Amino acid sequence: MGKRGPKPKPTGLRVLEGNPSRRPINHEEPRPIGEPVCPEHLSDDGKAIWRQIMDSLPPGMIAAADTPLLAAFCEAWSTHKAATEELNRDRDLLGKNLAPAGKPSPYIKIASEAARTMATLATRLGLSPADRSGLKVGDHSKGNTRWKGLIAS
Repeated sequence: MGKRGPKPKPTGLRVLEGNPSRRPINHEEPRPIGEPVCPEHLSDDGKAIWRQIMDSLPPGMIAAADTPLLAAFCEAWSTHKAATEELNRDRDLLGKNLAPAGKPSPYIKIASEAARTMATLATRLGLSPADRSGLKVGDHSKGNTRWKGLIAS
């Protein structure tokens, strides 16, 4: 039987949130290193959203080890965009989106599955507004404070 309860948060995320649970911090947790590099196999739309995401995140939030998850998110975005564009080409005023045989358009399912994939991966990567709402990114340039040196980095 698997572990019970919610998945534990990574130490870095707990530190950014201010450790609201006051549980001991695991200082020995493995920390991924390196900057993620946009994979060449991504579609043009996937590469564009990759750049947009990476330009909007604080440094170090996404590591090289997160590349596959971020690449999957970007391709899900690309798929969702393409399916939505196809739906918009054929959309009537009632939004019936029917294929020639009177069945619902397959693009509805494609767009829905891509959106579901994006939502799942966004949560894992900390990309959704709800995931970011609890984060605190401190200003590390404040210089000397009375607490400086108390905690080793």
